[in-house]
Amino acid sequence: MRDGNSFKERCMTVVTRRRALATIGALPLLSVAAAPRQPLRLTTVNLMPWAGIDAHGQPFGALIDLTAQMAQLSGLPITPIPVPYGRAPYMLRSGGSDLMLSIDISPTGGTAIEHVGTVEIMIVGRDKFRYERLNDLHGKTVGHLRHATYSPELEADQSIRKHAFDSYEQGVRMLLAGRFDAMIGVGDSIEYALSRSGGAVSQRYVLARGRIGLYADASVGAGATAALQNACKQLRQKHVMDTLLKRPSQRR
Repeated sequence: MRDGNSFKERCMTVVTRRRALATIGALPLLSVAAAPRQPLRLTTVNLMPWAGIDAHGQPFGALIDLTAQMAQLSGLPITPIPVPYGRAPYMLRSGGSDLMLSIDISPTGGTAIEHVGTVEIMIVGRDKFRYERLNDLHGKTVGHLRHATYSPELEADQSIRKHAFDSYEQGVRMLLAGRFDAMIGVGDSIEYALSRSGGAVSQRYVLARGRIGLYADASVGAGATAALQNACKQLRQKHVMDTLLKRPSQRR
């Protein structure tokens, strides 16, 4: 009886040890499976009213709040990163970001997977400036945001002098100082800069319309891309971007 019990005890010990080893071996796999997905890195232009950095180093602006709603609707964690204009496409191509919000007529090397709203590309000059056709700009100097190409026709016209600026506030100051005859850019950005300058300018002339598109790196994956596309459609249908841009806090 003693030998029988000893045999049973040995068997139980072997079975228990095997179960323990199997459990320990499964732990790394369970940890990996339970690990949360890393937030998707989304870049947007570091220009107000779209996005900026506050005194505490935190991003704020219309597209920052829109990104938060996009994350909620898609169920995907997203971290917004405001960057200078022109850097965002490079970061997306080089693996420095996963997503990008940008006007679809400006970036090169990619196609937007969906868009969240539309903007007007406008031209404005000093007081008494008039514009009807591209020929009206011949012999004149037109300011534009560095690296931005909002009008391929204007860019290709060699009879028009172009002068880059680094921010819309700088562009407005240069316009009012007589450095430009006119400036071209996104209407909301120009209006934001004008609201802070107080200078007299001409009426606004709409040159074109563009869409704020969401660009995604291929590594994002089909499932996440579909979720993001659905979120963008909901944001667009609810006119979220327009609502955020019209908030008084965006005009400070």
